[in-house]
Amino acid sequence: MFRRLMPFLVISLAALTANAATLELPVDIRFTIDAGEHYGLPVVLKKGEYIRGHLSGQSALEAMIHDDSGPVRYLAGHGDSEAWIYFAAPEAGNYRLVIQSLRPEAEVHLKLEKVPLLAPGENVRSGIQSRRVLSARQALQNGQTPDSVWSSLVADGTPLVELPDDVPGSGLKGNERLVTFLWHGANDRVFLFGGPGYEHDPLFRLADTEIWYRSYAMPADTRMSYMLAPDVPRVNGSARDQRVAILATAQRDPANPHVWYPGGASDVYNSRSVLELDQAPSDALLDGDRPLPEPSRYRLTSDRLGNTRDIAVVVPEDFNASGDDAVPLVIFFDGDDYLSKVPAPRILDNLSRSGEIPPVVAVFVSNPNRSARNSELPCNETFADFMALELLPFVAGKTGLVFSGEQTLLAGASFGGLASACTAYRYPELFGLVLSQSGSFWWSPEEDVRPEWLSARLAESPLLPVRFYLSAGVFETDFGESGILNANRQLEQILSVKGYDVALEEFGAGHDYYHWRATLGRGLVHLLGGFVDR
Repeated sequence: MFRRLMPFLVISLAALTANAATLELPVDIRFTIDAGEHYGLPVVLKKGEYIRGHLSGQSALEAMIHDDSGPVRYLAGHGDSEAWIYFAAPEAGNYRLVIQSLRPEAEVHLKLEKVPLLAPGENVRSGIQSRRVLSARQALQNGQTPDSVWSSLVADGTPLVELPDDVPGSGLKGNERLVTFLWHGANDRVFLFGGPGYEHDPLFRLADTEIWYRSYAMPADTRMSYMLAPDVPRVNGSARDQRVAILATAQRDPANPHVWYPGGASDVYNSRSVLELDQAPSDALLDGDRPLPEPSRYRLTSDRLGNTRDIAVVVPEDFNASGDDAVPLVIFFDGDDYLSKVPAPRILDNLSRSGEIPPVVAVFVSNPNRSARNSELPCNETFADFMALELLPFVAGKTGLVFSGEQTLLAGASFGGLASACTAYRYPELFGLVLSQSGSFWWSPEEDVRPEWLSARLAESPLLPVRFYLSAGVFETDFGESGILNANRQLEQILSVKGYDVALEEFGAGHDYYHWRATLGRGLVHLLGGFVDR
């Protein structure tokens, strides 16, 4: 089962069992794979060694890292044609990068390197707020073993949540909770990935043990996902190299039983731990077992953009539309994510069945690749032209339905929220409703020294026939020059002064699909609720 490589050797999975030669890093290779065949590239790693790279193919790939016992980390799947590779070996051993293509004779490009590391350094120390962590420190001083102290700390799961009355003198307000994240077993350092620690906050070592902790005062409505990254490689490289190194070890919290699988893969690196405090927004709209219609899937090539993307269209089975009557239309950017991480079809179905919104046609617009997303979604006029002059006629032709700007909603998160507003700004007569979740309104073109480009344009332009629903997380304060939270507040103020119909909601959350999936329905009801029975 050996195949042609261009220009280097690919080693098959069968050959691996015969002690095939170890792959010497770095590599930059291209090779072909037949559909359904697995190829393994062996790499011997010491504990803590860090490999970094990129894998891309002409079509969908499946890729994972194996050790002697089986899969350790999934890298690509569910239609991905590329994957970034960040992996620090949790133990010394023989690892294999296993790749499969879903297309015959597909060319694959792999770049992989070992990253030079620095020696362990000093860790930051901090005072202890949590009464439970204070008790743990006292138990250590009294001679209890670290293992027994750890067992007591996590007996009820993690994170630890303490009410204001539990921590007198802490300054907690009545609508706040003290939340403490914990890790056991790291040798050098641990970082929090997600949630209130947007800049990857370090945890603190408890005494001289391998127990780590960090506490936050958090709103009682917090709903978030997070990961913990133990023994993050100390990289001999740029500031960006240092930052992305957290992806090499970031994983779910093993002491937290509440787990979310946003990408479907169940390994510790691709699943996330979740926290929902007592006043967190309900996620009841995600429930339901009623069969939903399968999306109609298409490939749409844009002459303007010069690329091709996946488009999914969902028309409710009981949709009753006839003649020239316009029907509500919702278009989601980052379509794959709003079909998986956010189960938008289920949310729309539940809302329409309860009568909170009318039945709607839903369109999910995917990105050709990550680089296209980064160039198209941030206020790209050519992309807005594609939406108005290519996508809308395409959807109308496939469904045979009529749409109006007044009832056409653009929805997205992050850059997708920005794209929703920018597209409506350019074509307000076609897209009259904007739903933005943590929209990146801090953005400006590189050549423009002023932040918040779109806010400035809306402030200068005449009043447009567009209604807005904005949401942001109170932890989103450190992204972009002004921060997502502040940029959304600024946009809401500008729109209000201009006379727009605009709503802004703030939640105890970060930049997080786990939060967005629970609160999407609020924006849909706000913007579409008035069209029920019209």
